[in-house]
Amino acid sequence: MKIDKSKPIWRQIVREIKERISRGEIEHDVPTVRALAEELSVNPNTVARAYRELEREGIVESWVGRGTWVKQKSSSKLKEKMINDVVDEFVGSLVSMGLSKKEIKKLVRQIDDRN
Repeated sequence: MKIDKSKPIWRQIVREIKERISRGEIEHDVPTVRALAEELSVNPNTVARAYRELEREGIVESWVGRGTWVKQKSSSKLKEKMINDVVDEFVGSLVSMGLSKKEIKKLVRQIDDRN
């Protein structure tokens, strides 16, 4: 993961962990705060903040001294939610540029036809 200094690092970590879970790279145990902080060369408090956010969102569970792991059902729901968020952002951006939903559908079909 490459850190973008213009965005909050903890939010980037949250997104990265969500993506790893949705791709199946993390199925149960989430890296320890210390290990991930060393991997990313960031302060452990930054990673801890990201993990607290993931726990607040119901994606992971943490127990002091035992670690952090992915909740049972969160991975399949997480991927679906992430896809919906990307689509909503994409459509919202195009609508704000003045495209109608009909024009957006046509654009997506053209992209699909090219592939």
